[in-house]
Amino acid sequence: MKRSHWFRALVIVSALVLALVYLFPTLRTKQLDNELNQSLMEISEATGMPFEVLREEIFRFSVNLPGQVREIEGLDEETRQQVIDTIDYLRNEFYDSYNAAQDGTIRLGLDLQGGIYLVLEVNVVELMDNIAQNRDERYEEISAEIHRRLRAEPQTDYEGVISNVFQEYDVQMARYLGSPNEPNSVILNRLREDADDAVELTLVKLRNRIDEFGVSEPVITQQGGRRILVELPGVQDPDRARRLIGRTALLEFKFVADPNTIANVLDDIDSYLAEEFRERRARGEDPLSDLMETTAVEESATSVSDDVAAETTEESDEDEVGTGFSEEDFMASANDSLTTEVDENRPFSSMCFLDQTGRLSVEAGNYDLVRRYLERPEILDLVPHGYAFRWSHRAQETGDGNSYWHLYLTEDHAQLTGARLDDAYVNIGSGGNDPTQAGAAIVHLLLDREGARTFARVTDEPNIGRFLAIILDDRVHMAPRIRDRIPNGQAIIEGSESVEEAQDLAIVLRAGALPAPVDIIQERSVGPTLGSDSIRAGTLSAILGLVLVMLFMLFYYRGAGIVADFVLLLNIVFLMAVLAGFGFTLTLPGIAGIILTIGMAVDANVLIYERIREEIRSGKTVWNAIQAGYERAAMTILDANITTLIAGIVLYQFGTGPIRGFALTLMIGIISSIFTALIVSRAIFDWITSRWTLKKLSI
Repeated sequence: MKRSHWFRALVIVSALVLALVYLFPTLRTKQLDNELNQSLMEISEATGMPFEVLREEIFRFSVNLPGQVREIEGLDEETRQQVIDTIDYLRNEFYDSYNAAQDGTIRLGLDLQGGIYLVLEVNVVELMDNIAQNRDERYEEISAEIHRRLRAEPQTDYEGVISNVFQEYDVQMARYLGSPNEPNSVILNRLREDADDAVELTLVKLRNRIDEFGVSEPVITQQGGRRILVELPGVQDPDRARRLIGRTALLEFKFVADPNTIANVLDDIDSYLAEEFRERRARGEDPLSDLMETTAVEESATSVSDDVAAETTEESDEDEVGTGFSEEDFMASANDSLTTEVDENRPFSSMCFLDQTGRLSVEAGNYDLVRRYLERPEILDLVPHGYAFRWSHRAQETGDGNSYWHLYLTEDHAQLTGARLDDAYVNIGSGGNDPTQAGAAIVHLLLDREGARTFARVTDEPNIGRFLAIILDDRVHMAPRIRDRIPNGQAIIEGSESVEEAQDLAIVLRAGALPAPVDIIQERSVGPTLGSDSIRAGTLSAILGLVLVMLFMLFYYRGAGIVADFVLLLNIVFLMAVLAGFGFTLTLPGIAGIILTIGMAVDANVLIYERIREEIRSGKTVWNAIQAGYERAAMTILDANITTLIAGIVLYQFGTGPIRGFALTLMIGIISSIFTALIVSRAIFDWITSRWTLKKLSI
């Protein structure tokens, strides 16, 4: 064999070995997946637990599966122990092997393994509100109208809406959004730049969060000016993903007002409401009828109440009020829901009580009425400048079965923000300082050098003894008393209901706050069953196409068809190995690209074989016919495949989603087809003709 033949053989063997190395994790994962399904099926048969539930929860370690098995009645102890041992094995040794094998496996797209599809929209009006100066009642009306129009017509150009609304109100944008006499065009251009920067920064923050969330091959791309497409393959918990992505994660440290200031504010609110109650009684009205009036406040972006209302809708069904009630029915249900009878001399403070920490506690039954009062502009005007009421992030249950929302009056000025956060991680509380936190998940915060310096100043004299609220997304997570100076830049956040929730909180804090709120405007979940069906159908079509093509080559080209079939199989191996080795994602359109590749690979062999037939018919020997056939067909094959490759590159560069998946497998398949058709198959024919002197060729 010639030296060039040896070199070519070495290249082919090296490529084949490398391909098998890259494919091994995929094959190993498939083997482990079958083992996992078999074990879960046995658990399902033994316990009666649904296989689908077991498959979803086996690696969700916050779910106590062994505890559930122990509670199953009618299960003999030997079987119960075997099931628990199997679950422990799957969650420990097996999980380590399964997780390690997944690193190099072929990634499956959203359409093949299921997952979540989200379209997010960066709220540029909130961004405008954040930079607005000298905000007054007029500005709040303008902002509310812009919000309303963009909600009604999401596709509308937000710059045009902002400009039109300011013109309709006959207000210069410079009054709130720029320097005096600054033209509207300059302000709009600056807003556009800020919005573009916010979208780009949001993309980066979301990628950081999702990477830490553990999603393999997520798709996060910008659509249009202010929308972001997010695909999370393999994620089957949409609520958790929604919380992780949508949370703004603005971390702030703010001082709680002293009890005297809070008491004075309560007195002012009580005095105002008491006078209002007397006036309404004099007119024969029910003083609580303002519940009906304050529902309109939800349209306003005046204060933090928008966020409170949105989060409350998720956390408590008690806050929702049906629009089909008559006013009498509504008032009756409102009065019945109140835990404490309203004292008309102290209408506000009678529904809450102030403890020595400067915290107001509101029983769950009174929460809705108190919240609505605090949304009213005339009540907000009674709060001193530089202060604002903020709710706790969730209601707290007490031993007597009641639950309370905590309300804090905090300074508006943040002493420290999450911008100075260096790290956030989760530990399990020992209960040494607080027995109630034993076994609870606690988020530890580490500040950078500048943040630690600021934190040391904030916790030093004269602030020792004051309460410092730790606020996330305008909700107070805790407000500890400063007892000593903290020089090391460490803080904690307690109160997470589970380790999973604490870990998600740590993720968003590490990734950083989003520059502007994001709204989820479209959501679609793809179940794993649909993905399995897609894989089954796609695989069946690919195998069927491959078999039919191979049978045709055997029938039409006889002995040479065996070489073509071998090269075709090798082409598929190389294609799949490249997908695995470079971490590309296989999608359903990608499978279509593989099927097309099969046809194109055979087309190259057909061109070569027809050239060889022509050379044999012209009287050349087998060896000369093979050499001439490959030389004459090579340029035709390269021309045809390179032009298709260019089309694939254009599709991949400018396409999105399914188009990119198709283009990717098409490009890889083209390169692999050229290699196998011109290099591998020729090496096989060269080896055959060097070993045997052929008078005839079965072609």
